[in-house]
Amino acid sequence: MNSKIDLNPLKATTLPAIKCLKTRHFSARRRQSGGQVTVEFALICIPFFAILFATIDYAQIYFYENSLQNALREATRFGTAGRIIQTYNSDGTPAYSTNAGVVVPKAISDGTQEASRNECIRYWFQSNCIFSVPLSNITISNAPTLPGVPPVTTTNSYGAVLLMSGYTVTTNGAGVVTTTTTPAIKGPGAADNYLQVTATMTVRTITPLMSYLGGYSHQGYYSYPVRVSAIVKNEPAKLNFLHTNMYSYEP
Repeated sequence: MNSKIDLNPLKATTLPAIKCLKTRHFSARRRQSGGQVTVEFALICIPFFAILFATIDYAQIYFYENSLQNALREATRFGTAGRIIQTYNSDGTPAYSTNAGVVVPKAISDGTQEASRNECIRYWFQSNCIFSVPLSNITISNAPTLPGVPPVTTTNSYGAVLLMSGYTVTTNGAGVVTTTTTPAIKGPGAADNYLQVTATMTVRTITPLMSYLGGYSHQGYYSYPVRVSAIVKNEPAKLNFLHTNMYSYEP
């Protein structure tokens, strides 16, 4: 029995490349999923960044308020003792001056003349604050009062307590004692007077959220007013209180 062997080589053929329908289906789903993620991110990113920036604003406001509170604490302690910031001579010794026949410490210069006690308190506030506070933003007022009688105060629209007036007692020729309401005036006042030190600072915010809470209608959409204030009572008379008589005008 004869058998023939086919010696012709086999020819390999390559089928044309055709994308699987299943792969095309997954590609369409990926495009759909990517669009959904974009929409979800757009919806979430707005409140996320609003909360993030509001947190940064809150931290900034807290820093400013804490710094102002520390400076206020130091300034009121300094003011109630009737002190001034003493200057020094060229040889490093403390300088003194004579006021009303009494030798008292000589104050630093405010640029034109010897600084008043009012200015010394403001400078003391400024030097104890981490950031620079304009002197015009630091106000000082005082009102006389009677022993055991609190001063008259009021609360403004910002919730801040303001020193309005105190009381004085007068006796006329007939011996009639009259209690009179005396309005508060600028300056640190004399011994036993009530003293109020107030400082304000406007913080620029990133978002209008914190500005709204701080009253943006008065300060602007991207600002927050930080205000600190304290009412204390001056200590009994000391020689340094004579320094307030050197200048009648207390800016």
